[in-house]
Amino acid sequence: MAQTGKEVGDRPPPGQTTQPEEDETPGEIEGLDEEKDEVRELRPSQFNAAMDLSAAAYSPFSKYRGSIACTEGFEHNLHVLAKDQYPGRAMGIFTSGGDAQGMNPAVRAVVRMGIYLGCKVYFIHEGYQGLVDGGNSIRQATWASVSGILDDGGTIIGSARCKEFRERPGRLRAAKNLIDHGINNIVCIGGDGSLTGANLFRKEW
Repeated sequence: MAQTGKEVGDRPPPGQTTQPEEDETPGEIEGLDEEKDEVRELRPSQFNAAMDLSAAAYSPFSKYRGSIACTEGFEHNLHVLAKDQYPGRAMGIFTSGGDAQGMNPAVRAVVRMGIYLGCKVYFIHEGYQGLVDGGNSIRQATWASVSGILDDGGTIIGSARCKEFRERPGRLRAAKNLIDHGINNIVCIGGDGSLTGANLFRKEW
């Protein structure tokens, strides 16, 4: 039985051409335009819903807003940071605890954002041990020093256990090493134990 072009993948017989129905293509385009308009209409409401959700998420931490949240009204503008906004400041970064995925990308992000904002950024090698030891364990980082590390495993600045830091004299040595380098801000990348140690250090010094 012969088959028409319509039955064989809409291909016309040799020597014959077909024309689309008059309203087929316009109808499809019109429907597509309506769908796009509908999406455009939904975006503002979705954005407002996201803002409401963000406000609800911040509310339990309202008493900490000065330290962990951005200025009210600028919650969705964290990407707007002026270059050299904090000139003259110095910050240290260290990794502590067991190695984990994403440590090197986090180190890279902190170093480059710090440099962008005009800060001096220092690597503190081997975690809290480097903080206590000082000397060559604290070295200034550059933009190039964190190039090509995104795919590297572990952490390029090392991590180690430190018994000295658990005692007050050890934390005193760590504080002196930071003062010697003019470091007034530190970034700790680690787990609960690491952050607990950093919080105690912050309260004491």
